[in-house]
Amino acid sequence: MRICIVTSESLPPREGIGFYVWNLARYLVSDGIQVQIITRGSASPTSLKIVDNIPIWRVPFVPVYPYHVHMHGLFVNQVAQKLAPTVDLFHFHSPLVPWFNTSRPTLITVHTPMKADAASIPANSLLGLLVHLQLPVSHRLEQSMFHRADRLVAVASSVAHELTEYGVDPRKVAVLGNGVDTKSFFVDGSAPDENSPYVFTAGRLGPRKGIEDLICCAEQVIRIFPRLRFLIAGSGAFQQRLQAEIQRRKLDANVFLIGHIEDRAHMADLYRGAMAYIHPAHYEGLPTVLLEAMACARPVIATAVSGALDVVQHEQNGLLVAPRAPNEMATAIIRLLQDPALSTRLGASACQTIEDRYSWRIVAQNYRAQYESLLSGAQPCRTGSRQFA
Repeated sequence: MRICIVTSESLPPREGIGFYVWNLARYLVSDGIQVQIITRGSASPTSLKIVDNIPIWRVPFVPVYPYHVHMHGLFVNQVAQKLAPTVDLFHFHSPLVPWFNTSRPTLITVHTPMKADAASIPANSLLGLLVHLQLPVSHRLEQSMFHRADRLVAVASSVAHELTEYGVDPRKVAVLGNGVDTKSFFVDGSAPDENSPYVFTAGRLGPRKGIEDLICCAEQVIRIFPRLRFLIAGSGAFQQRLQAEIQRRKLDANVFLIGHIEDRAHMADLYRGAMAYIHPAHYEGLPTVLLEAMACARPVIATAVSGALDVVQHEQNGLLVAPRAPNEMATAIIRLLQDPALSTRLGASACQTIEDRYSWRIVAQNYRAQYESLLSGAQPCRTGSRQFA
């Protein structure tokens, strides 16, 4: 079987969708499937680099907004037509990935529909304004893709439901979830250092991530636990804004923006060393970082939005709080810190959830079943998927 993945994410990966694409490709290759990837490059000509036996085609990309995807698509189409004789199936990863006409079967993984994404981002910043200005173009692009693809799958039940905004019946969308690289993120027997306690979060410092809520929440928590630190990993457009908010609230001694963590082993250590992992997002597909923390047996507190609702069962393998509710988040953190037995129980259950449903071995097997079903002309394969009733 020969699969070509098309994505707009940069590789090597730096964020969730990039890690999703890369880990899926690696696990497919380990299962005997031939995989190559077409992705964004720079203004330079198309280049080819082979990493871990995976050919990566970096295609010219020029940021001519709001038509950058269309411009990029002209170059993607050239490479795709060249590769078509060596490809059995093209696998696209939205959002903002260019479409091209092909006689080969096509499958799209929907991570975050742009219409739902934009709805969660207020237009009170330059980045937020640009997202909303881009939306009409993005919506038309995605709607055309979703209706031309041979098959759609989604990373979360909420994402499948959001496709109704595009005229897609969510009952026809298989929900395959996200995966964790359990060779990197696992329980190693270590325990958080109670002499230097911290809670942890990671993600892009940008709109809809809820980091402002976490900073507000920290102000309340440290009144009871003055030695507790809040470590926030990631980089992005809101970095200066968030740092200014930390300083305004006089939280410099407790809240730290520690930057993007490149080393995956270091990232795993940060998860394992945390008293809890906090995911304060206003909207998300199915966040990789949340699953990684759970794989490391950390008790998690997540906002009850989007993909988190597929994974976190309140009081069983984590705690759910309302989005944009710093007071509720603070109460949940304080509760975990005051109840070590609850933290241990939730962490162990979280780890079991990942082993049972969200390892890349399981997710990649479900994708293989989808590929085989599509190539054979059979009805959509429901193995390992969840459907709306």
